[in-house]
Parts: sequence; structure tokens; C-alpha cells
Amino acid sequence: ARPPVAPAAPASPSAPRGRSLVIAHGKKKGFAELMGGGEDKAVVVKKGAASESERCPCGGGEDKLPYSRCCKPYHKGEKYPADCVTLMRSRFTGYAKGEGEYVVRTTHPENPIFKDGAKAESGKVVSSLADDVRMTCKKVRFYDLEIVSDKPSKNDEHLVGFRYKCRVVGQKGFNELAEEKHSELSTFRRGENGEWLFLDGITGAVDS
Repeated sequence: ARPPVAPAAPASPSAPRGRSLVIAHGKKKGFAELMGGGEDKAVVVKKGAASESERCPCGGGEDKLPYSRCCKPYHKGEKYPADCVTLMRSRFTGYAKGEGEYVVRTTHPENPIFKDGAKAESGKVVSSLADDVRMTCKKVRFYDLEIVSDKPSKNDEHLVGFRYKCRVVGQKGFNELAEEKHSELSTFRRGENGEWLFLDGITGAVDS
């Protein structure tokens, strides 16, 4: 998704407007319950559901699946997402789990940063997509993903809107900065082999 996306996938002076959140060189760039009851109430748990601590970072879908049975098979190349929402969820989890290669692999070659790299205001290329993704995975913790829209667009493209929360890791890997809430509208386009790929994202384009 660009993705994610860091504080959207959560934008910095070096990032063109409308990019997903990534962090490069310490700057931001522009890439969602527990229930309690009284002693007389029964709690129904779906078969295969994971506890909140074990749940896949994308939320695990309707069945609240653990990472091993949710997004991991996509990351390991055992299968490929059949739709854009599943692809978006698996990319979000890719950022959360440090699976940067998967994020790059599921990015469309026409993605601006994929094609030309991330540029400073001067136009100088300061990093590649792979570098940005690697830094984002290392420096940002993503969680509480919420899909808010899913609709086809023109020219065989598809739009997925989502919200999420994240925290940036502090200096030297210690402490985390304040929680940030972000949203993004991601565009997906089919690749040469017909599979969906992330094209680009506009941060803040989803109503709060």
C-alpha cells in the first residue's frame, strides 16, 4: 500500500504530494477489541481465531486469524492476493513485519518512487523505493488498520481507502514517539501478468 507509507503511510519536503508514508533520512514522506461481559454472558470465539496479541497486524480479517494463516503465505510467495483489499492488508502487514521485499515486489513499476527514486526539493535522488521501505519498516510500528472504502476506478484501476495508527521509534531504538493517526487512498493497477499491484497513494484523502 506505500502503501503505507511514517510520520502515512502517513509528508516531507523531499516527498512529492500524494505519496504513501515512508521514512527516509529521518524525515516524513507521503504512503485499524476486546469485549467484556458479566459472569452470565457467554463469549463466542470463532474457530481458528487468534488472541489479540497473536493476531495478524492487518487484523486477521473476519476470522481474526494469526499471521501464520493470514498474510504470511503471501509474504513467503506461497500464494498471491486475489483482490486489492487483501493485497493492501498484506502490504500493511509487510511494513509491520519488516517484509520490505514483499512491499517492493507488489509495487507497480509505474509508481513514481519505484521509477525515479525519492527526490529532494532540488530534484536530487536521495533514496530508492527499497531504501525507503527498509527504513520505514525499521523505524515505524504500524497497527489498528481499518479498511473504509473499496471501489473500482477507471482504466482497470481500483481504489482502497484505509486508516491506521503508528508510532515512530525514538533515537537509538529506545522509546516510541506519540501515537499518530493517518489515512490514505491507495490506487492499484494490474501488472503485466494480470496481478494487482500498488500504484500510488494520497495521504489524508479519507475522511476521519
